[in-house]
Amino acid sequence: MELWAKERRREWLPLVLLPLAAILLHLLCVNNYGYFRDEFYYLACARRLDWGYVDHPPLSIALLRLFTMAFGESLVAVRLPVVLGSGLAVLGVMLTAKRLGAHGNGLWLAGLCPLLSGMYLVIFSFTTMNALDIVMWAWAAYLLILILEKETLVKWSLLGVLLGLMFLNKASMLWLVAGLSVGLLVSEHRRMFKGPGPWIALALCCALAAPNVVWQFQHGWPTVEFAENAQREKLLPNPLWAFLAQQVIVMNIATLPVIVAGVAYGFRQDQRKWMPLSVAFLVVLAILAANSKSRVHYLAPAYPLVLATGAVAVQKWIEGRKWKPALAYGALAASSPLYLTLGLPWLAPKDMTWLIEQSPVQPPVEDKGPKSVMQGWADMFGWPELAKAVRAAKEGLSPDDRARCAVVTSNYGEAASLEHFGLKRVLSGHNNYWLWGPQDWDGRVAVFVNKWPTEIQDMFESFEQVGTVDAPLAVPEQNGSPVWIARGLKVPVPVFWSKIKKYL
Repeated sequence: MELWAKERRREWLPLVLLPLAAILLHLLCVNNYGYFRDEFYYLACARRLDWGYVDHPPLSIALLRLFTMAFGESLVAVRLPVVLGSGLAVLGVMLTAKRLGAHGNGLWLAGLCPLLSGMYLVIFSFTTMNALDIVMWAWAAYLLILILEKETLVKWSLLGVLLGLMFLNKASMLWLVAGLSVGLLVSEHRRMFKGPGPWIALALCCALAAPNVVWQFQHGWPTVEFAENAQREKLLPNPLWAFLAQQVIVMNIATLPVIVAGVAYGFRQDQRKWMPLSVAFLVVLAILAANSKSRVHYLAPAYPLVLATGAVAVQKWIEGRKWKPALAYGALAASSPLYLTLGLPWLAPKDMTWLIEQSPVQPPVEDKGPKSVMQGWADMFGWPELAKAVRAAKEGLSPDDRARCAVVTSNYGEAASLEHFGLKRVLSGHNNYWLWGPQDWDGRVAVFVNKWPTEIQDMFESFEQVGTVDAPLAVPEQNGSPVWIARGLKVPVPVFWSKIKKYL
């Protein structure tokens, strides 16, 4: 009895330690930098709950609203959902691997691979729907394993509900649906389509997704327009060879054998039962490869489909061979310090900048325009300086002008950060801020932030620069951006508003 209890403890130890380790890693550095640009925007959306937004569905926003209502809007409160999500993602992969027969080294590898992934470390460092996406794909893989073992209507129903919630988080779940459909069709499980299970799952998924689809219809399909504009005006081409090379580098180069083994696992003669997972991953990869402008993180949620099977495959390879476990763990031990350092905001900004500059591999450049060396981390700096510059501009106005003044910004990050720091009547034509409208602004006076085309400036009787944002750690478009006072809008406010619309 004592021996059995000891074995049970050893079996469950990694299932407890590794998810907790993921959570602890992110908690330790959650306050080191400031709010990320998108976090301000998500907070603004959370104050205006709806069934949809121009650039994202509503689920992650509703979840953020719940946490901020309970704990306030501190960095810890805002990031707590994704911090906890990092542990849930690791646990999901590990439980899937355990269901496939992983134990010992297999379980440890199944948890260490997502835990030490550079891309996952970054994604779970700030509030983003991408983090929840990874968690949900990981648990969808677990449910799929249960269905492939023995399908029941309850399991299919749970998967349908999860897929519906995934749609309310990111429409990219359609890639998973496409992948799973192809995976089932080309495998021995195609017979499942003759039963009610998949169709019940589809019906539940559609029912949950319906409110967001209705919202899209009512607002003229803004997300479609947003995606088309991003493809045309924002994203840079990313050839297939570069996309694949980036995947190897950003995940953690030491996990490549596990990923390859996981893809191959479902095609082995004795493991064809699990083929749908391998096929689903390859279908998602093919969809992204067909789009020459796919960002590197687009494939991130699909990795749980093969990390679990890969861990089982590697476990079988290293069992009974003393040097092979050392090889697997040694590779992770050698590569992970760099990923842990660059993937989490441990270092002071100047040290992080220096380390990135010295790194032999630079972060991928995916968007047009000038870039900071720190890239995403730079979006966590410069916001208090922006608020200070705008307040100074408003203080130079008469009391009457201050009362009627609006602040017009060039993007949602500027607008949402100024809202967070207490400024009123903040406007923008960027994404959902355009849908929220010009409020009660009468057009007589406004503080404008950042650069504006001559066409917009000429709509006012005067458009005078009165300040500059001094934020050397911010992204290039924010540091040194001008602050203007505009007076006397010469066209009706709705005409002006139609000209600044930017779904991008």
